Amino acid sequence: MAAMAIVTAASTAVHAQLSEGPLSPGTVVNDAVSGTSLWVTPGNAAISDNLYATTAPGGLPSQYLKATGFNFSIPPVAEITGIEAVIERRSLGGTVFDAAVRIVKGGVVGSTDRAAGGFWPMADATTTYGDDSDLWGETWTPADINAAGFGVAVSATDTFDTAGVDHITLTVYYTLCGEAPAAGCRTAGKSTLSVTDKTPDTKDKLSWKWTKGESTATGEFADPVNTAVYSLCVYAGTTSALIADALVPPHATKWEPISTKGFRYKDKIPTEDGIQKILVKASIDNKSKATVKGKGTGLPDITPPLSLPVTVQLVNSDSGICWESSYTSLHLKKNEIGKFKAKFAP
Repeated sequence: MAAMAIVTAASTAVHAQLSEGPLSPGTVVNDAVSGTSLWVTPGNAAISDNLYATTAPGGLPSQYLKATGFNFSIPPVAEITGIEAVIERRSLGGTVFDAAVRIVKGGVVGSTDRAAGGFWPMADATTTYGDDSDLWGETWTPADINAAGFGVAVSATDTFDTAGVDHITLTVYYTLCGEAPAAGCRTAGKSTLSVTDKTPDTKDKLSWKWTKGESTATGEFADPVNTAVYSLCVYAGTTSALIADALVPPHATKWEPISTKGFRYKDKIPTEDGIQKILVKASIDNKSKATVKGKGTGLPDITPPLSLPVTVQLVNSDSGICWESSYTSLHLKKNEIGKFKAKFAP
């Protein structure tokens, strides 16, 4: 059967990375290249069922077997970090090998080739092309990935054998905290940020409070109980460099609704990037509220003193909404070794 969408999270030192996939294509067709050999029944490569798209290249590269229509739904605020293709294939002989494996953007086959060495196996097996940090020589927006014309293309060659492709999937990796702050985030009339960095790291703490915020409807918080991911992004300096990224995935018991006003997250033993508490509360009269608190070794390593300005953004994966505070020298209370504290108020 066709692969289902899976969204997972994996934290790194700075970026907290998400992925969607592996997904199967909705369309698989021939696309001309230097060879003339067509793929027979190209649509067979859309699902893994031991029915094959086949071609007999006759010593020249085949046409591209182009798979598109993967139906991704990457959040509009995301930054793409990598693309991975997995091709399930076999040789009905023994001398078939990759002529080219290339990404498809906007329906056009790209120029970067990820062809692997060696012959295709005689029995069905998968080969992976690209990874969580490979952009295949392109720049990407979420709209590019979500478009029907996004996909991957494979061309095979041989001496006298037949190539068979059973299935093609794509997985896309992304982060909610880009290298630069997101534009258009909602601001607040009052906010505070406190960071404590101690030895050992079990004593580290972070607290961000965002109050008297721009009006936000409850629905714009999406559903963190089941699907929505929240990411706290911290940027510092005149270049707005990303210095910390803490990600909290959906959870059926750690997240709970607050009546019809918003959601609350609690995790006494913080397993998600050190985050213990999150509160997001709606208001239609510019009194929205968001708070994030964390502690311990799981927190991103923020080491004051920090270069100014410091910008904090809380980003929602499903709605694409973000909430922001920015602190300059005018807002500083402390900025010394091991301690940062700033307060913004009218």
